[in-house]
Amino acid sequence: MQNIKLKETDNTPAIDFNFDTGVFEVRGTSYPEYAREFYEPILQSLREYVLLTPTSKTIVNFKFHYFNTGTNTFITGIFKELEKLEKQGHPLIINWYHEDDDDDMRELGEYFGSLTYLPIDVINCESF
Repeated sequence: MQNIKLKETDNTPAIDFNFDTGVFEVRGTSYPEYAREFYEPILQSLREYVLLTPTSKTIVNFKFHYFNTGTNTFITGIFKELEKLEKQGHPLIINWYHEDDDDDMRELGEYFGSLTYLPIDVINCESF
């Protein structure tokens, strides 16, 4: 499975999915005009990882400044795949970073944690 590494643009986040190490990161701002076209290949690769080649532990880091509703669907898709790993007893760490003054992002991390029952650590940081 090929790793995914995309640079951040004005309207898409940086994506770094390393399937060899099981460490995944989404960072930046996300409001792509065609969210499905941008995110579907990423979700498909994650589905294959979950089904075929999970590493001994999976770590997922979310570091959003902002995202739109189209991105919300993608985040939900990631969590659905991660729930499959958790049900298999696979070690999983999910970090949801938010900047000090960004209560909206903090609340979204808490919301996803209550919605999915996944072990999401909501982490306050100065910047990222």
